[in-house]
Amino acid sequence: MKIIKILSLVLALLMLCTAFAACNTNSSDNTNNNDNNNNNDANNNANDGPKEKITLTVWGAQEDQEMLKEMCQAYAAANPDKEYKFLFGVQGEGDAADKVLNDVTSGPDVFSFASDQINKLIAGGALARVGGENEKYVKENNSATSVDAATITVNGQDQLFAYPCTEDNTLFLYYDKSVIGTDKVDTLDELLDAAHAAGRKVHFKLNDDGWYLSSFFFTDPDLGYQVAYDDSMTETGVTINYNNAQGLAVMKALVKYVNHPALVIQTDDSKLIAGFTPDADGKVEVAAGVSGTWNAQAVKDLLGDNMGVAKLPTVEMGGEQRQLTTYMGCKLIGVNGYSKNKAEAHKLALWLTNEQNQLKRFETRGFGPSNKTVAASEAVANNPVIAAVMAQAKYSRAQKSVPGNYWTPMGALITPFIERKEAGTLADYTDAELQELLDALVAQIAK
Repeated sequence: MKIIKILSLVLALLMLCTAFAACNTNSSDNTNNNDNNNNNDANNNANDGPKEKITLTVWGAQEDQEMLKEMCQAYAAANPDKEYKFLFGVQGEGDAADKVLNDVTSGPDVFSFASDQINKLIAGGALARVGGENEKYVKENNSATSVDAATITVNGQDQLFAYPCTEDNTLFLYYDKSVIGTDKVDTLDELLDAAHAAGRKVHFKLNDDGWYLSSFFFTDPDLGYQVAYDDSMTETGVTINYNNAQGLAVMKALVKYVNHPALVIQTDDSKLIAGFTPDADGKVEVAAGVSGTWNAQAVKDLLGDNMGVAKLPTVEMGGEQRQLTTYMGCKLIGVNGYSKNKAEAHKLALWLTNEQNQLKRFETRGFGPSNKTVAASEAVANNPVIAAVMAQAKYSRAQKSVPGNYWTPMGALITPFIERKEAGTLADYTDAELQELLDALVAQIAK
Protein backbone atom coordinates (compact mmCIF):
# COMPACT_ATOMS: atom_id res chain seq x y z
CA MET A 1 0.00 0.00 0.00
CA LYS A 2 2.87 2.37 0.87
CA ILE A 3 4.50 1.42 -2.42
CA ILE A 4 1.31 2.33 -4.32
CA LYS A 5 1.12 5.68 -2.53
CA ILE A 6 4.76 6.39 -3.27
CA LEU A 7 4.27 5.51 -6.96
CA SER A 8 1.19 7.75 -7.13
CA LEU A 9 3.18 10.60 -5.60
CA VAL A 10 6.03 10.14 -8.07
CA LEU A 11 3.58 10.06 -10.98
CA ALA A 12 1.93 13.26 -9.79
CA LEU A 13 5.30 14.96 -9.48
CA LEU A 14 6.20 13.88 -13.00
CA MET A 15 2.95 15.29 -14.40
CA LEU A 16 3.50 18.57 -12.56
CA CYS A 17 7.04 18.88 -13.96
CA THR A 18 5.73 18.26 -17.47
CA ALA A 19 3.14 20.99 -17.07
CA PHE A 20 5.81 23.46 -15.87
CA ALA A 21 8.01 22.49 -18.76
CA ALA A 22 5.18 23.12 -21.21
CA CYS A 23 4.55 26.53 -19.70
CA ASN A 24 8.23 27.41 -19.84
CA THR A 25 8.37 26.32 -23.47
CA ASN A 26 5.43 28.54 -24.43
CA SER A 27 6.95 31.44 -22.60
CA SER A 28 10.23 30.87 -24.33
CA ASP A 29 8.52 30.76 -27.74
CA ASN A 30 6.79 34.06 -27.07
CA THR A 31 10.04 35.64 -26.00
CA ASN A 32 11.79 34.35 -29.07
CA ASN A 33 9.00 35.68 -31.30
CA ASN A 34 9.34 39.10 -29.73
CA ASP A 35 13.09 38.95 -30.14
CA ASN A 36 12.65 37.97 -33.79
CA ASN A 37 10.27 40.87 -34.38
CA ASN A 38 12.72 43.24 -32.78
CA ASN A 39 15.54 41.80 -34.83
CA ASN A 40 13.47 42.18 -37.99
CA ASP A 41 12.84 45.84 -37.19
CA ALA A 42 16.50 46.32 -36.49
CA ASN A 43 17.41 44.61 -39.74
CA ASN A 44 14.95 46.75 -41.65
CA ASN A 45 16.43 49.88 -40.12
CA ALA A 46 19.88 48.59 -40.87
CA ASN A 47 18.89 47.95 -44.47
CA ASP A 48 17.46 51.43 -44.72
CA GLY A 49 20.59 52.85 -43.27
CA PRO A 50 21.19 56.57 -42.96
CA LYS A 51 19.29 58.80 -45.41
CA GLU A 52 21.03 59.65 -48.67
CA LYS A 53 22.31 63.20 -48.46
CA ILE A 54 21.66 65.37 -51.52
CA THR A 55 23.11 68.85 -51.98
CA LEU A 56 21.64 71.05 -54.72
CA THR A 57 22.66 74.59 -55.62
CA VAL A 58 19.73 76.73 -56.77
CA TRP A 59 20.07 80.19 -58.36
CA GLY A 60 17.30 82.70 -58.87
CA ALA A 61 16.49 86.41 -58.83
CA GLN A 62 17.03 88.41 -55.66
CA GLU A 63 13.31 89.10 -55.35
CA ASP A 64 12.53 85.38 -55.52
CA GLN A 65 14.93 84.12 -52.85
CA GLU A 66 12.42 83.67 -50.03
CA MET A 67 9.90 82.07 -52.35
CA LEU A 68 12.55 79.70 -53.71
CA LYS A 69 13.55 78.68 -50.20
CA GLU A 70 9.94 77.93 -49.30
CA MET A 71 9.48 75.84 -52.45
CA CYS A 72 12.66 73.87 -51.81
CA GLN A 73 11.74 73.26 -48.17
CA ALA A 74 8.36 71.96 -49.31
CA TYR A 75 10.12 69.69 -51.80
CA ALA A 76 12.33 68.25 -49.04
CA ALA A 77 9.27 67.67 -46.85
CA ALA A 78 7.55 65.85 -49.71
CA ASN A 79 10.58 63.57 -50.13
CA PRO A 80 11.45 62.45 -46.58
CA ASP A 81 13.39 59.40 -47.77
CA LYS A 82 16.37 61.65 -48.52
CA GLU A 83 18.14 64.43 -46.68
CA TYR A 84 18.35 67.58 -48.80
CA LYS A 85 20.64 70.55 -48.43
CA PHE A 86 20.01 73.55 -50.65
CA LEU A 87 22.55 76.24 -51.44
CA PHE A 88 20.97 79.40 -52.83
CA GLY A 89 22.55 81.99 -55.08
CA VAL A 90 21.37 85.28 -56.57
CA GLN A 91 21.23 85.66 -60.33
CA GLY A 92 18.73 87.59 -62.42
CA GLU A 93 17.10 85.84 -65.35
CA GLY A 94 18.41 88.49 -67.73
CA ASP A 95 22.08 87.82 -67.00
CA ALA A 96 21.81 84.11 -66.23
CA ALA A 97 23.79 83.00 -69.28
CA ASP A 98 26.79 85.18 -68.50
CA LYS A 99 26.87 84.23 -64.82
CA VAL A 100 26.29 80.51 -65.28
CA LEU A 101 28.73 80.19 -68.17
CA ASN A 102 31.38 82.08 -66.24
CA ASP A 103 32.19 78.74 -64.56
CA VAL A 104 29.62 76.28 -65.79
CA THR A 105 31.27 73.16 -64.35
CA SER A 106 30.96 74.45 -60.79
CA GLY A 107 27.82 76.48 -61.31
CA PRO A 108 24.30 75.87 -60.01
CA ASP A 109 22.47 72.58 -60.42
CA VAL A 110 19.18 74.37 -61.06
CA PHE A 111 18.72 77.96 -62.23
CA SER A 112 16.18 80.29 -63.82
CA PHE A 113 16.78 82.19 -67.03
CA ALA A 114 15.04 84.21 -69.73
CA SER A 115 13.96 82.26 -72.80
CA ASP A 116 16.00 84.39 -75.21
CA GLN A 117 19.21 83.03 -73.64
CA ILE A 118 18.50 79.37 -74.31
CA ASN A 119 20.76 79.04 -77.35
CA LYS A 120 23.76 80.51 -75.56
CA LEU A 121 23.24 78.26 -72.56
CA ILE A 122 22.93 75.13 -74.71
CA ALA A 123 26.09 76.06 -76.61
CA GLY A 124 27.98 76.30 -73.33
CA GLY A 125 26.74 72.94 -72.09
CA ALA A 126 24.76 74.61 -69.32
CA LEU A 127 21.44 72.92 -70.10
CA ALA A 128 20.65 69.22 -69.81
CA ARG A 129 17.93 67.89 -72.07
CA VAL A 130 14.54 67.18 -70.49
CA GLY A 131 13.17 63.76 -71.35
CA GLY A 132 11.00 60.87 -70.18
CA GLU A 133 8.03 61.51 -67.93
CA ASN A 134 9.26 65.01 -67.16
CA GLU A 135 9.09 65.94 -70.83
CA LYS A 136 5.60 64.47 -71.08
CA TYR A 137 4.42 66.47 -68.06
CA VAL A 138 5.86 69.72 -69.37
CA LYS A 139 4.27 69.36 -72.79
CA GLU A 140 0.87 68.29 -71.46
CA ASN A 141 0.55 70.94 -68.77
CA ASN A 142 2.08 74.10 -70.22
CA SER A 143 1.08 76.44 -73.02
CA ALA A 144 2.33 75.74 -76.52
CA THR A 145 4.22 79.05 -76.60
CA SER A 146 6.11 78.37 -73.36
CA VAL A 147 6.97 74.83 -74.46
CA ASP A 148 8.22 76.26 -77.75
CA ALA A 149 10.35 78.74 -75.78
CA ALA A 150 12.06 75.81 -74.05
CA THR A 151 12.53 73.79 -77.24
CA ILE A 152 15.38 73.92 -79.73
CA THR A 153 15.62 72.03 -83.01
CA VAL A 154 18.86 70.06 -83.08
CA ASN A 155 19.74 68.06 -86.18
CA GLY A 156 16.17 68.35 -87.40
CA GLN A 157 14.60 67.15 -84.13
CA ASP A 158 12.80 69.25 -81.53
CA GLN A 159 14.41 68.82 -78.12
CA LEU A 160 13.16 70.16 -74.79
CA PHE A 161 15.92 71.82 -72.76
CA ALA A 162 14.10 73.55 -69.89
CA TYR A 163 11.01 73.71 -67.70
CA PRO A 164 8.55 76.58 -68.38
CA CYS A 165 8.04 78.70 -65.31
CA THR A 166 6.19 81.87 -66.37
CA GLU A 167 4.60 83.34 -69.46
CA ASP A 168 4.12 87.08 -69.11
CA ASN A 169 6.84 89.14 -70.78
CA THR A 170 4.79 90.55 -73.60
CA LEU A 171 2.83 93.61 -74.67
CA PHE A 172 -0.79 94.53 -74.12
CA LEU A 173 -2.94 97.66 -73.96
CA TYR A 174 -3.51 100.04 -71.06
CA TYR A 175 -6.33 102.53 -71.53
CA ASP A 176 -8.32 105.12 -69.63
CA LYS A 177 -11.88 103.81 -69.35
CA SER A 178 -13.19 107.34 -68.69
CA VAL A 179 -12.09 108.27 -72.22
CA ILE A 180 -12.06 105.03 -74.23
CA GLY A 181 -15.01 102.69 -74.07
CA THR A 182 -14.38 98.97 -73.76
CA ASP A 183 -16.04 98.60 -77.16
CA LYS A 184 -13.35 100.79 -78.77
CA VAL A 185 -10.27 98.71 -78.00
CA ASP A 186 -10.85 95.79 -80.34
CA THR A 187 -9.39 97.48 -83.44
CA LEU A 188 -6.57 99.98 -83.71
CA ASP A 189 -8.70 102.16 -86.02
CA GLU A 190 -11.48 102.50 -83.42
CA LEU A 191 -8.97 103.10 -80.64
CA LEU A 192 -7.13 105.86 -82.50
CA ASP A 193 -10.33 107.56 -83.63
CA ALA A 194 -11.78 107.52 -80.11
CA ALA A 195 -8.60 108.98 -78.64
CA HIS A 196 -8.44 111.66 -81.34
CA ALA A 197 -12.06 112.64 -80.76
CA ALA A 198 -11.23 113.13 -77.08
CA GLY A 199 -8.13 115.18 -77.83
CA ARG A 200 -5.87 112.44 -76.49
CA LYS A 201 -2.99 110.32 -77.80
CA VAL A 202 -2.17 106.62 -78.09
CA HIS A 203 1.43 105.63 -77.36
CA PHE A 204 2.92 102.70 -79.28
CA LYS A 205 6.72 102.51 -79.30
CA LEU A 206 7.59 101.62 -82.89
CA ASN A 207 10.95 103.39 -82.96
CA ASP A 208 14.34 102.44 -81.45
CA ASP A 209 13.91 98.66 -81.28
CA GLY A 210 12.05 95.97 -83.14
CA TRP A 211 10.30 94.38 -80.18
CA TYR A 212 7.14 96.45 -80.59
CA LEU A 213 7.36 96.81 -84.37
CA SER A 214 7.59 93.05 -84.92
CA SER A 215 3.98 92.72 -83.76
CA PHE A 216 2.87 94.14 -87.11
CA PHE A 217 4.87 91.62 -89.14
CA PHE A 218 3.75 88.75 -86.92
CA THR A 219 0.14 89.43 -87.89
CA ASP A 220 0.83 87.16 -90.84
CA PRO A 221 1.77 83.64 -89.72
CA ASP A 222 3.72 83.13 -92.93
CA LEU A 223 6.08 86.01 -92.19
CA GLY A 224 9.10 85.14 -90.11
CA TYR A 225 12.69 83.97 -89.99
CA GLN A 226 14.68 80.81 -89.58
CA VAL A 227 18.07 80.62 -87.89
CA ALA A 228 20.53 77.81 -88.58
CA TYR A 229 23.10 76.72 -86.01
CA ASP A 230 26.07 74.39 -86.01
CA ASP A 231 26.75 71.78 -83.33
CA SER A 232 28.07 74.46 -80.99
CA MET A 233 24.85 76.49 -81.45
CA THR A 234 26.76 79.18 -83.32
CA GLU A 235 24.58 81.03 -85.80
CA THR A 236 25.52 79.95 -89.33
CA GLY A 237 22.68 81.36 -91.41
CA VAL A 238 19.46 83.33 -91.36
CA THR A 239 16.57 83.27 -93.80
CA ILE A 240 13.86 85.92 -93.53
CA ASN A 241 10.93 86.61 -95.85
CA TYR A 242 9.72 90.06 -94.74
CA ASN A 243 10.25 91.44 -98.25
CA ASN A 244 7.43 89.56 -99.99
CA ALA A 245 3.85 90.59 -100.84
CA GLN A 246 2.68 90.01 -97.25
CA GLY A 247 5.50 92.16 -95.94
CA LEU A 248 4.55 94.93 -98.33
CA ALA A 249 0.99 94.80 -96.95
CA VAL A 250 2.45 95.32 -93.47
CA MET A 251 4.43 98.36 -94.63
CA LYS A 252 1.37 99.94 -96.23
CA ALA A 253 -0.58 99.42 -93.01
CA LEU A 254 2.25 101.04 -91.05
CA VAL A 255 2.11 104.08 -93.31
CA LYS A 256 -1.58 104.42 -92.55
CA TYR A 257 -1.30 104.06 -88.76
CA VAL A 258 1.89 106.06 -88.24
CA ASN A 259 0.26 108.90 -90.16
CA HIS A 260 -2.73 108.96 -87.80
CA PRO A 261 -2.69 112.19 -85.75
CA ALA A 262 -3.44 110.35 -82.49
CA LEU A 263 -0.57 107.85 -82.71
CA VAL A 264 2.70 108.62 -80.91
CA ILE A 265 5.50 106.19 -81.87
CA GLN A 266 8.53 108.10 -80.53
CA THR A 267 7.93 107.12 -76.95
CA ASP A 268 9.10 104.96 -74.05
CA ASP A 269 7.84 103.88 -70.62
CA SER A 270 8.71 107.18 -68.95
CA LYS A 271 6.84 109.18 -71.61
CA LEU A 272 3.85 106.85 -71.36
CA ILE A 273 3.61 107.27 -67.59
CA ALA A 274 4.12 111.03 -67.93
CA GLY A 275 1.33 111.07 -70.51
CA PHE A 276 -1.09 109.44 -68.07
CA THR A 277 -0.10 112.00 -65.41
CA PRO A 278 -2.21 115.20 -65.15
CA ASP A 279 -0.24 118.40 -65.73
CA ALA A 280 -0.50 121.53 -63.63
CA ASP A 281 -3.83 122.34 -65.23
CA GLY A 282 -5.16 118.82 -64.71
CA LYS A 283 -4.86 117.99 -68.41
CA VAL A 284 -3.99 114.41 -69.39
CA GLU A 285 -2.34 113.70 -72.74
CA VAL A 286 -2.62 109.91 -73.13
CA ALA A 287 -5.79 107.87 -73.56
CA ALA A 288 -4.08 104.52 -74.16
CA GLY A 289 -0.65 102.99 -74.51
CA VAL A 290 1.09 99.72 -75.29
CA SER A 291 3.34 98.37 -72.55
CA GLY A 292 3.76 95.38 -70.23
CA THR A 293 3.29 94.17 -66.68
CA TRP A 294 6.24 96.22 -65.43
CA ASN A 295 4.11 99.39 -65.63
CA ALA A 296 0.97 97.97 -64.02
CA GLN A 297 1.36 99.60 -60.62
CA ALA A 298 2.37 102.99 -62.03
CA VAL A 299 -0.63 103.09 -64.36
CA LYS A 300 -2.96 101.87 -61.60
CA ASP A 301 -1.73 104.61 -59.28
CA LEU A 302 -2.60 107.20 -61.91
CA LEU A 303 -5.86 105.87 -63.33
CA GLY A 304 -7.28 104.00 -60.36
CA ASP A 305 -10.59 102.32 -61.20
CA ASN A 306 -10.42 103.86 -64.68
CA MET A 307 -7.48 101.64 -65.62
CA GLY A 308 -8.50 99.36 -68.44
CA VAL A 309 -6.37 96.53 -69.80
CA ALA A 310 -6.84 94.41 -72.89
CA LYS A 311 -4.97 92.37 -75.44
CA LEU A 312 -3.57 94.35 -78.34
CA PRO A 313 -6.13 95.38 -80.97
CA THR A 314 -6.42 94.13 -84.52
CA VAL A 315 -5.13 96.16 -87.46
CA GLU A 316 -6.54 96.57 -90.95
CA MET A 317 -4.18 94.98 -93.44
CA GLY A 318 -4.86 94.06 -97.01
CA GLY A 319 -8.57 94.66 -96.54
CA GLU A 320 -8.96 92.44 -93.46
CA GLN A 321 -8.50 92.71 -89.71
CA ARG A 322 -5.42 90.93 -88.37
CA GLN A 323 -4.46 90.44 -84.74
CA LEU A 324 -1.30 92.18 -83.55
CA THR A 325 0.92 89.30 -82.45
CA THR A 326 3.75 89.86 -80.00
CA TYR A 327 6.91 88.28 -78.79
CA MET A 328 6.40 86.32 -75.59
CA GLY A 329 9.32 86.09 -73.22
CA CYS A 330 9.14 83.26 -70.70
CA LYS A 331 11.06 82.49 -67.58
CA LEU A 332 12.46 78.98 -67.71
CA ILE A 333 14.19 76.73 -65.20
CA GLY A 334 17.13 74.72 -66.41
CA VAL A 335 19.26 71.87 -65.14
CA ASN A 336 22.98 72.33 -65.56
CA GLY A 337 24.47 69.86 -68.00
CA TYR A 338 27.46 69.57 -65.65
CA SER A 339 25.42 68.93 -62.49
CA LYS A 340 26.77 66.11 -60.34
CA ASN A 341 23.21 65.39 -59.16
CA LYS A 342 21.47 65.67 -62.51
CA ALA A 343 18.63 63.24 -61.77
CA GLU A 344 17.81 64.98 -58.50
CA ALA A 345 18.12 68.38 -60.17
CA HIS A 346 15.54 67.37 -62.79
CA LYS A 347 13.14 66.28 -60.03
CA LEU A 348 13.54 69.61 -58.27
CA ALA A 349 13.14 71.61 -61.50
CA LEU A 350 9.89 69.79 -62.23
CA TRP A 351 8.68 70.53 -58.71
CA LEU A 352 9.57 74.23 -58.92
CA THR A 353 7.50 74.60 -62.09
CA ASN A 354 4.51 72.41 -61.26
CA GLU A 355 0.94 73.68 -61.02
CA GLN A 356 1.14 74.31 -57.28
CA ASN A 357 4.27 76.42 -57.50
CA GLN A 358 3.20 78.34 -60.59
CA LEU A 359 0.11 79.36 -58.64
CA LYS A 360 2.40 80.37 -55.77
CA ARG A 361 4.49 82.51 -58.15
CA PHE A 362 1.36 84.20 -59.41
CA GLU A 363 0.04 84.87 -55.89
CA THR A 364 3.41 85.92 -54.46
CA ARG A 365 5.05 87.81 -57.31
CA GLY A 366 2.25 88.39 -59.81
CA PHE A 367 3.92 86.31 -62.54
CA GLY A 368 1.79 85.08 -65.41
CA PRO A 369 1.64 81.27 -65.43
CA SER A 370 2.62 79.00 -68.30
CA ASN A 371 0.69 76.15 -66.65
CA LYS A 372 -2.61 75.83 -68.48
CA THR A 373 -4.68 75.01 -65.40
CA VAL A 374 -3.39 78.00 -63.44
CA ALA A 375 -3.81 80.28 -66.47
CA ALA A 376 -7.48 79.26 -66.68
CA SER A 377 -8.06 79.64 -62.93
CA GLU A 378 -10.44 82.08 -61.27
CA ALA A 379 -7.49 83.69 -59.48
CA VAL A 380 -5.94 84.72 -62.79
CA ALA A 381 -9.28 85.78 -64.24
CA ASN A 382 -9.75 88.13 -61.29
CA ASN A 383 -6.41 89.83 -61.98
CA PRO A 384 -7.10 92.11 -64.96
CA VAL A 385 -3.44 92.65 -65.89
CA ILE A 386 -2.51 88.98 -65.96
CA ALA A 387 -5.83 88.18 -67.62
CA ALA A 388 -4.84 90.59 -70.42
CA VAL A 389 -1.46 88.85 -70.66
CA MET A 390 -3.15 85.47 -70.98
CA ALA A 391 -5.46 86.86 -73.67
CA GLN A 392 -2.47 88.23 -75.61
CA ALA A 393 -0.54 84.98 -75.05
CA LYS A 394 -2.88 83.33 -77.56
CA TYR A 395 -1.41 85.71 -80.12
CA SER A 396 2.29 85.52 -79.39
CA ARG A 397 5.51 83.92 -80.56
CA ALA A 398 8.18 82.57 -78.26
CA GLN A 399 11.13 84.93 -77.97
CA LYS A 400 14.02 82.64 -78.76
CA SER A 401 16.45 82.00 -81.58
CA VAL A 402 16.22 85.63 -82.70
CA PRO A 403 18.83 86.43 -85.38
CA GLY A 404 21.83 88.18 -83.90
CA ASN A 405 21.46 91.07 -86.34
CA TYR A 406 17.72 91.55 -85.99
CA TRP A 407 17.04 94.28 -83.46
CA THR A 408 19.05 97.16 -84.88
CA PRO A 409 17.72 96.99 -88.48
CA MET A 410 14.16 96.51 -87.23
CA GLY A 411 14.52 99.50 -84.94
CA ALA A 412 15.75 101.64 -87.81
CA LEU A 413 13.02 100.56 -90.26
CA ILE A 414 10.56 103.17 -89.02
CA THR A 415 13.00 106.11 -89.04
CA PRO A 416 12.16 107.30 -92.57
CA PHE A 417 8.46 107.12 -91.65
CA ILE A 418 9.07 109.63 -88.86
CA GLU A 419 10.94 111.96 -91.18
CA ARG A 420 8.21 111.83 -93.79
CA LYS A 421 5.44 112.35 -91.24
CA GLU A 422 7.15 115.49 -90.00
CA ALA A 423 7.45 116.65 -93.59
CA GLY A 424 3.84 115.79 -94.34
CA THR A 425 4.78 113.33 -97.10
CA LEU A 426 4.34 109.97 -95.37
CA ALA A 427 1.21 109.11 -97.33
CA ASP A 428 3.13 109.64 -100.59
CA TYR A 429 5.19 106.46 -100.18
CA THR A 430 5.03 104.31 -103.30
CA ASP A 431 4.95 100.53 -103.25
CA ALA A 432 8.37 100.52 -104.91
CA GLU A 433 9.84 102.71 -102.17
CA LEU A 434 8.36 100.53 -99.45
CA GLN A 435 9.69 97.43 -101.20
CA GLU A 436 13.13 99.00 -101.28
CA LEU A 437 13.01 99.51 -97.51
CA LEU A 438 12.01 95.87 -97.03
CA ASP A 439 14.76 94.59 -99.31
CA ALA A 440 17.35 96.60 -97.38
CA LEU A 441 15.97 95.26 -94.07
CA VAL A 442 16.19 91.64 -95.18
CA ALA A 443 19.70 92.16 -96.59
CA GLN A 444 20.89 93.42 -93.19
CA ILE A 445 19.34 90.55 -91.23
CA ALA A 446 19.88 87.59 -93.54
CA LYS A 447 23.13 85.67 -93.78
